[in-house]
Order: sequence, then structure tokens, then C-alpha cells
Amino acid sequence: MKERIERLKKLTYIPQNDIAWLIEQAELSVKQREIIEENKRQQEITVHQFRQTQEEIRHLSGESRRHKKALEKIITNLNFAIQVAQNELDGAAE
Repeated sequence: MKERIERLKKLTYIPQNDIAWLIEQAELSVKQREIIEENKRQQEITVHQFRQTQEEIRHLSGESRRHKKALEKIITNLNFAIQVAQNELDGAAE
């Protein structure tokens, strides 16, 4: 495309106004294509980051559930140990 633009710039039998307009349109088209390609690239990056984030959220949610269950077991065991100690204290006091 850029080669064509340069070739058009060198032509002398096309009126200057027309050639200037053609060049402007061609350059605009190239810029628009570059912008579209960059937007597509950014969109792909965003989609990839979104999917990674979703996976991380799923992972952390599962980890959080496992930690919560482990803490519930620890609390249950501690409550049981406290109850046993309380019973022993009550038995020793009698």
C-alpha cells in the first residue's frame, strides 16, 4: 500500500488536487487498518486476562472453601478439647 502511495505521489498527469485527495484517503485507510489491528490485539489481551482472572477466582474460591472447612474442624476439635478440660476441672473440683 505504501509503495502505491509513493508511486501516486510521483505521477504528474493526475491533477494535484485529485492526487492529494487519493493520497490522503490511502494514508487514512492505512492508519485505520493499523488502529483496527491494534484494537483487535488489545481485545485479545483483555479476553486472555479476563479468562486468567476467572480461573484465579475459581481457584481462590475453592481454596477459601477448603480453608473454611479446615478452620471449622479445628474449631470443633478445640471446642471438644475445651469441653473435656472443663469436665476434668469439674471432676477434680468435686
